[in-house]
Amino acid sequence: MKKKFTIVLALFMACAMVMSNTPQSAAQDDIVTVTFWSWLPTTVQWDEGMAKAFEAEHPNIKIDYTRSEDVLDKLQVAMASGTGPDIFGLKADATLLQYAPFCEPMDALADQYMPNWRTIISKTAVDQCTTADGITAGMPMLVVGMNYMLYNKTLMDEVGIDKVPATYAEMAEASQKARAHGYVSMAMGAADDWQNADWFVWLSNQFEKNAVYEAFEGKRSFTDQCFVDTLEAYAGFFQDGVFQDGALGVVTYPDARDQYFFDRKAIFFPTGSWHLGPTSPTNDEIQGTAIHNAGDIIGMSAIPAIGPEGFFATTGVDIMLCVNKDAANKEAAMIFIQFMAMGTGNQMWIDTLQGSPVANNITYQGAIDGPLQQQSIDEINRYNSTAIGPRTLNNAEIEKAIIVAMQNVATGADPAVELRTVQRVSESVNR
Repeated sequence: MKKKFTIVLALFMACAMVMSNTPQSAAQDDIVTVTFWSWLPTTVQWDEGMAKAFEAEHPNIKIDYTRSEDVLDKLQVAMASGTGPDIFGLKADATLLQYAPFCEPMDALADQYMPNWRTIISKTAVDQCTTADGITAGMPMLVVGMNYMLYNKTLMDEVGIDKVPATYAEMAEASQKARAHGYVSMAMGAADDWQNADWFVWLSNQFEKNAVYEAFEGKRSFTDQCFVDTLEAYAGFFQDGVFQDGALGVVTYPDARDQYFFDRKAIFFPTGSWHLGPTSPTNDEIQGTAIHNAGDIIGMSAIPAIGPEGFFATTGVDIMLCVNKDAANKEAAMIFIQFMAMGTGNQMWIDTLQGSPVANNITYQGAIDGPLQQQSIDEINRYNSTAIGPRTLNNAEIEKAIIVAMQNVATGADPAVELRTVQRVSESVNR
């Protein structure tokens, strides 16, 4: 990652002094300080790349960045006391409603300070940053998608899987070959609530497009046949031996990833698009692992569809940046947000494979050093760009009921009975 950032930074800084498409917010000899709290970018991404690139383009704006994994907990106290930062990161989930009242409406700010943003930034991503009553709380930075799988091409060749499975029948057949040679087929972290919730939304769209979103809004019932089919399909991954034995007791990180896939015990690993990194042998995440030491060739592809509608990705905004209503200099804040959403900062982010771009003027420009890396990036970004809808339903009560139903059905419960419970919860939320 250090090498990649050094190369990219050198290129951007070389031209930064002769070209900038954003206005300066103060006289050259005045420094405007903007405070920024978030969990992304990482310390390495910020210190070794983005901070220097932004300073080169905007020497009169200083970004005082505080990185914290529990930034949302700290925001809760700071915002309530009026001591919050000028800019803060937020997730496109239930916390959006909690913090939207503290945010300056982003669409109005962007109209003023980010010309043409509506033709550049994904509307689907912006919609996920907008509350039900129409408040666009933040500007999306990155999107990540589900449901994909890393695959070990070296181990596939070893056990006689001649191609990446494109159908569920091929997936089941590949799983039998993997097990016959002593390997796990697909290392699933089914103990994770987020995996179960993601899988339900993703799978249900294969049985009837958009039905899950309609049911979430109370416009149809979760007891409909498409959702019964969804739960039966999920149970099949366990019953057909696609997932490893005991998957319901395994979490994704670190167990399924590290102890199965990275340790060469599993041939496939279900995950999101944020995991494109291991398709490169120089990726920081895999250094010292068994797959790296063995020189295995790693790729990423879509998990084969099982329902009649075919494969659709579901995506989520991995991070949005919001401007505090109390920010002293909103113009400077928006100059930084433009840099991070559709400028140099976003390009640098995309080149680390942190996520897929929300801006149509950004494409991956980083190094390609894995045999399957470019193919994987192109496939995943293509699916993400045509996603059917969001990954999550943004209601904790409904999602919890779905999670319980998914886990119960995986152990043999009746899908119809489980879905009646989900529907009762939905009715209580939507009444």
